[in-house]
Amino acid sequence: MIFLIKVLIADDSAFMRMQIRSLIETDPNIKVVGVARNGMEAVEKVHALRPDIVTMDIIMPRMSGIEAVERIMATCPTPVILISSLADNEVELTLRALEYGAIDYISKDQLSKDILLKKIYMAIESNPYVINQKKQPSEDKAVHGALPSKGSYAIVCIGISTGGPKALAEVIPNIKPDIAAPIVIAQHMPPMFTKNLAQRLDSISAVPVIEAQNNQVLQPGHVYICPGAMNIAIERRNIVSLYPKDMFDYIHAPSVDLLMETAGNTYGPEALCIIMTGMGSDGLAGIQKAKKAGSYIIAQSASTCTVFGMPKAIIQHGLHDEIVDLDNIASRINALCAR
Repeated sequence: MIFLIKVLIADDSAFMRMQIRSLIETDPNIKVVGVARNGMEAVEKVHALRPDIVTMDIIMPRMSGIEAVERIMATCPTPVILISSLADNEVELTLRALEYGAIDYISKDQLSKDILLKKIYMAIESNPYVINQKKQPSEDKAVHGALPSKGSYAIVCIGISTGGPKALAEVIPNIKPDIAAPIVIAQHMPPMFTKNLAQRLDSISAVPVIEAQNNQVLQPGHVYICPGAMNIAIERRNIVSLYPKDMFDYIHAPSVDLLMETAGNTYGPEALCIIMTGMGSDGLAGIQKAKKAGSYIIAQSASTCTVFGMPKAIIQHGLHDEIVDLDNIASRINALCAR
């Protein structure tokens, strides 16, 4: 049964408010219940109107979208979809807002009815802040087989999408520098974001975090993030291979499938593969092949995902060795990759 979805639009541009409203109201199940011209009004109207979704501009007078997101999440948690120009000076600001709890983002030059409505429905169906949604399915956190406390894992691969910046900001700063494996991350993001993401994580972490380069030698205790719109593969031990998006038929770039399949083929039982928050099922095909090669599989728990789609696909197919809450993922990496 479809219920009426209430949306608040926050943007200082009257033209953008009108454009976003016109796109939203093409769907009879979605209603714009209010507009805000700045972050201060957005916070006030979230409390007064209790919308199901907020669309939020980044740069606004009186209070920025970033501060508005932070206040909304602290006082009246509501899914926020960022709609910004994503100019160079806004990329870091957008990442900060995502870390504060915004669920997703849309570039203004890519704004369309299909994209906007898809992200609104995704937020309604998947986000734990939405009161009207069905509860996430319960999970059996028992492992398939004996739970290793330590392991001889030589590489860690993480596949992640929607909710990634916030989740990674909770995991990577808790990684110990003396782990015996590099960490390679495929995060669904456009090109301009991944360098900033790496720099932000590097600034708050004990391990070096960098944007990966082609043919780069992987070092233990280092984190490598695939550049946006590129594909990353581990076809040789301790070597990164980067490929343009158009060389493969994968929907996403970076492709989690490609990373997991190649790491599994190369490292077999020495690969630790982790699927975290994200929409869809990218990673499923790659994990199926990594699992056959003997790799160890961790899926993030439903209750700690922004969007449960990617880990859910792994769990439903019985491919996981463990289901782990977000706040325990770093400790499992540290334990399984201890020297």
